[in-house]
Amino acid sequence: MGGLIEALERVGGRLLKALDRRCWRVGESVEHADEVPERIGRRRAVLVGTRTHAKWLVFDCPCEERHRVMLNLDIARAPRWIVSPSELLTISPSVDAPSGSGRCHYFIRAGRVQWVK
Repeated sequence: MGGLIEALERVGGRLLKALDRRCWRVGESVEHADEVPERIGRRRAVLVGTRTHAKWLVFDCPCEERHRVMLNLDIARAPRWIVSPSELLTISPSVDAPSGSGRCHYFIRAGRVQWVK
């Protein structure tokens, strides 16, 4: 019975890792916007500034075009978005970004993209 439990735990661990890769999160942080890497990993965002004084959140749009999105997090500027301090990315309010084929309008909540129709 112990071998079966260990096997289930291994399978469960692999499943959790696979699900974890499907969630959006802040992958790294940099001090200045010009330090944002040209390539950002899938479902990853880069925080510009520090956790105590965040300036921007930069990521590639979840649409098929994957155009770059920069959201202002600085309290002194408007419009401004808020990023939750949890490990899984939550952005408020929604992201409404123009793209080459129209516009992309979505929420990212608890690491998941929710498209607005």
